[in-house]
Amino acid sequence: MALPSSGNSISLQQVNVELGNTGTDAINMGSSAVRGLFGVSSGAIDMSDGFGKSNAPPDPITYTTAGSTATTIDASVRAIGVQIIGGGGGGCSAQGNAGAFFGTGGGGAGGNIIAYFNVSGGETLTAVRGAAGAGGVATNGLGQNGSASSVTVGSTTVATGNGGSRGFAVENGGGGGAGGGTSSNGSAYNVTANTGTAGSNGSGQFGFSGGAGGSSPEGSGGAASSNAPGNNASGNGAGGGGASSSGGHKSGGAGSVGYVKITFYTSANPDADLSF
Repeated sequence: MALPSSGNSISLQQVNVELGNTGTDAINMGSSAVRGLFGVSSGAIDMSDGFGKSNAPPDPITYTTAGSTATTIDASVRAIGVQIIGGGGGGCSAQGNAGAFFGTGGGGAGGNIIAYFNVSGGETLTAVRGAAGAGGVATNGLGQNGSASSVTVGSTTVATGNGGSRGFAVENGGGGGAGGGTSSNGSAYNVTANTGTAGSNGSGQFGFSGGAGGSSPEGSGGAASSNAPGNNASGNGAGGGGASSSGGHKSGGAGSVGYVKITFYTSANPDADLSF
């Protein structure tokens, strides 16, 4: 419930209640909690500064645009929780001519990480959603690695999920790409980090089976192929499937784009409550 809107009066009791107190507690109008609610970082606070303000945290943001997006942190926010997955790697193509590659490897999934970080209102948060790795082109091309996803506050990188590696090919069974790793800033806490799932190997000569891509907590790897092009990954952060061929060229499957979600808290050091 927000404070009264413009044209009404705001009482100290209403301020207390909005801050989660009983309404009769002593209140310090210069406290960080009151300043965060009123959006006044320094100097005198006028009651009119509080019109319509709420202590409820902003809604979480799930970033849907690939690349970098900047967001100004709301004045009421004291901590963030980040959920990050790097982009998935692409699967390898197959060339089923004599002496070439019959079943190739799937791409690896991006590394995934959850971390919490204390912030101040007004700071700039930059989210980078990693790009998917393209599948290998039909004319005997390797897939591409996925790109890293990350969250930075000011100049401090809070956490990173690296992209999954591309699938590759050898004559006796294509190699699956490795899953991406993770890293976090030393000031982040309640960190849960996992290396991405590796892509599967393709079969050897005469098997004609491409390896599946690695799956992520938010995406499914491209399914294994049978004498067919590699299958694309779905969702976020998963690897593309490897191609397979008994003759001719077939393309690898594409990985899927990374994932970044930010949850906001109005108190510092919140309990860990996030999961994929």
